[in-house]
Amino acid sequence: MSTNYLLHSLLALWSLILGAFLGFVYEFFRISHRFHPKAAWLICIEDLLFACICSVGMMLLFFNLSFGRMRFFAFPGVILGFVIWYFTLGRLFRRICMGISRRLYPPVRYIKGFVRTVVRTYVMSFRARHGLGARSYFKRRTEDEASKNQSGG
Repeated sequence: MSTNYLLHSLLALWSLILGAFLGFVYEFFRISHRFHPKAAWLICIEDLLFACICSVGMMLLFFNLSFGRMRFFAFPGVILGFVIWYFTLGRLFRRICMGISRRLYPPVRYIKGFVRTVVRTYVMSFRARHGLGARSYFKRRTEDEASKNQSGG
């Protein structure tokens, strides 16, 4: 059995590339986390999905470049690729996304307020047509009084 150093070098290089790619993918999960910061169950599902993506990436890396054998140096390589992405291109990517977000926030906020106003107006008119809940109150009240009158109280 000979050691193929070319495959080890390719595995090291591709593990760095995979780490950078996973960092890029995680940026989208970070963006989606900002849309629903209080929905912990949804964040958990997204994190599990990211873990599955990482697992599939690592399996493909090992099966294609080391014949299914896990090589330890690939794990720090992926972590290093992720860290390199995070502190270089990831930082630039986040700045661009924040700039887009700042530009889109006022119109989206206006549209969101308009839609909320229309929906609340519709709900209020629906409730007004049905007595704003007073009808059930008066029904209970008259039923209570009727039962008191029948019992002689």
